[in-house]
Amino acid sequence: MHITYEKLTVDETSLFHYQEFLQTRFTSGFHLHDEFELILIVKSHGKLYAGSNVANFNDGDLYFFAPVLPHCFYNARGYEKGQVLANAVAIWFKKDFLGTDFFEKTESILLKRLIKKSERGIQINNPSKPLIKRIVNLNRKENLEKISDLLLILNELSVSKNTKLLSISDIIATPNLNDSKIINDVFRYVAENFEKEISLKKAASVANMQKAAFCRYFKRRTKKTFTQFVNETRIMHAQKLLVETDKTVTEVAFECGYENTSYFNRQFKVCCKTSPMVFRGLLKQK
Repeated sequence: MHITYEKLTVDETSLFHYQEFLQTRFTSGFHLHDEFELILIVKSHGKLYAGSNVANFNDGDLYFFAPVLPHCFYNARGYEKGQVLANAVAIWFKKDFLGTDFFEKTESILLKRLIKKSERGIQINNPSKPLIKRIVNLNRKENLEKISDLLLILNELSVSKNTKLLSISDIIATPNLNDSKIINDVFRYVAENFEKEISLKKAASVANMQKAAFCRYFKRRTKKTFTQFVNETRIMHAQKLLVETDKTVTEVAFECGYENTSYFNRQFKVCCKTSPMVFRGLLKQK
């Protein structure tokens, strides 16, 4: 989890790089790299950290990240005990992979907008089956057909109305290695412990800081308080449980680290603008 900048090993003679991951769990830490990344989660679930925000990720989810955006897919502790391999397909390319002025051409206007949005991270909701198939099969194509299929993929993304921005506009500034390690280790601590008590003292210790200094540092780096970040992680998990299980609201609250149901309800409403019961009811109507 200490590697924060990834220098991808790619074929410099190719316009882009394709790679499939098949692991007991995703292992990359909170990181960034020089390339744009399009990644399809074929089979896995957990928490996605993008910039300073957290979201659930599940089978079939599709994401697009700019080089400036630190990110990490993190499986919950014990994921590997489920004996389901974490499977993803990633495509990386540099902005000038088709020439330095490609995105300035008239035909690339919509794609240029997509590229700009990707600085905040993009989730493509409910990607079409043909799009998923084209991504999965991209590495089986050869020569110009391989390039044409990538352009068709990017074209579908650029015209899609079904996208969601993941991070706030004022994201974590490109960090130095020491800052990245601190943020990475704190995020890891939260990801591994949000279902039980989270200690500000422990988080500060992970960052090797006094509590007051850590609170200032975390707010400056992520644009939110540490408590807000913990609550967001917990509420994202609560949403998952409300949608995928029949657990009661009280059971969901306890499983997400809340000892007080009233406090859980208040925090859920802050994050979701509605109560847990109404949230579950709205999802069941769809």
